[in-house]
Order: sequence, then C-alpha cells, then structure tokens
Amino acid sequence: METPSKNQERRRFRRLPAAELHAAWRPRKALFGGYTPTQSHDFTREGLSITEKADTFQIGDRVELRLQLTMTASSISLERLIAEVVNERPLEGDSSLTRFGLAFDFTGSRLMRSQQTRAQLGRIEGILERSEKLRLRLQPLENIHGLAEQV
Repeated sequence: METPSKNQERRRFRRLPAAELHAAWRPRKALFGGYTPTQSHDFTREGLSITEKADTFQIGDRVELRLQLTMTASSISLERLIAEVVNERPLEGDSSLTRFGLAFDFTGSRLMRSQQTRAQLGRIEGILERSEKLRLRLQPLENIHGLAEQV
C-alpha cells in the first residue's frame, strides 16, 4: 500500500471554514466613544439580537454597531451600522440579562442606504447559514433533541 506524500490530500471531503460573528455596539450619539463587545444571536440581513444587562437599552434607542465575521481564511468587517432597539425579552435563568432585538435602519445614513452594505449583510447571513447547516449535519445523533429517543 502506498503512503500519501506530504502534498497529497488525504481527506475524503474538503474542509469547510468555520464562521464566527463578533459584534460590538456604542450609543448612536457617542461618535468618539469606544465600542462595547456583546454576544450576538439570530443574525439576519435585517437585524440581530444581542444579550446585555437589563437596563442597557429601551425600545426605540438607536445604536451604532460593528460586526466582524471571522472565518478560517479571511474575515468580513462592517462598521457604523445603524440599528434600532425594537424588542426586549428577559433571559430565562438570569434576570439581570435581557435579549434585545435590533433592526438595521436602512434609511439612517448614506452607508446604510448603500447597496454594498445590504450585499455584505446578505453575504454574512449566507455564510452563517451554511456554517450552521454544516454544524447540524456533523453533530452526533445523540445530540439531536427528539431523535435520540427514537434511535
């Protein structure tokens, strides 16, 4: 049996890059203040949700966001995205934290009205969607709720 050389690919399937979204926010009016890192959830091209302390935002507040999608080979960064707080829901199990729903305001600034910004948000959404599908496909059957009892 022949042993593979150093340059020969031994994987049966091509390795796909992992994707991770990092988000940070700052109040819309604080143009020179720093961004506060936050945990993001449920990203779509229309908005996302973040977890912060319960008294951080009120519905109607406007924030400026910085998003960075980090992948194995490269990254996509978007800064100065304008979003409005449209929803809040207390986190189960931790009353000090709240999940805030943010909707991107595409009428806000010239950057937000740009087709390039919308395209980049759509690209991030597509990459995250494919990454999640891959993660679900690769997880063990025991980890899939409802299916583990049937197997």
